[in-house]
Amino acid sequence: MTNTEPATVGPIVAPVPLPAPLRILDADEYGRAIDAAREAGRRDGVGWKTAEEMAAAALVAAGLFPPPPDAEELEAECCTALSVAWEAEAVDPHSLGEWNQCGDEPGHDGDDHDNGEFAWSDGMPGTVPARTAEGG
Repeated sequence: MTNTEPATVGPIVAPVPLPAPLRILDADEYGRAIDAAREAGRRDGVGWKTAEEMAAAALVAAGLFPPPPDAEELEAECCTALSVAWEAEAVDPHSLGEWNQCGDEPGHDGDDHDNGEFAWSDGMPGTVPARTAEGG
């Protein structure tokens, strides 16, 4: 591999579970819910984006959080560790359910992560550790 080729990054591992009854949905569950909202919106003349946003907000309000973003959605120049904002009393209501990527350099030392707004450690509920080129 030359310096101009992007590094291969493995699949995202399953997030550390949230405390019950909260739950992080898998991609299929979340996709079915969003698809159902889009279809209901289409029938009722609501735009797909609005229907999608309403469904996402309703799921989060019910304690059902979206799956982590796909690898291609992450900032390549940053550590791939992720944390979902799940504690309603600790975050802005508009941040609830959003995934946060560590803003440090890939491969930084330690298990602590920070993106300037949120800080977390690997192993905390709702987190995904940084992935390596080998996929772990």
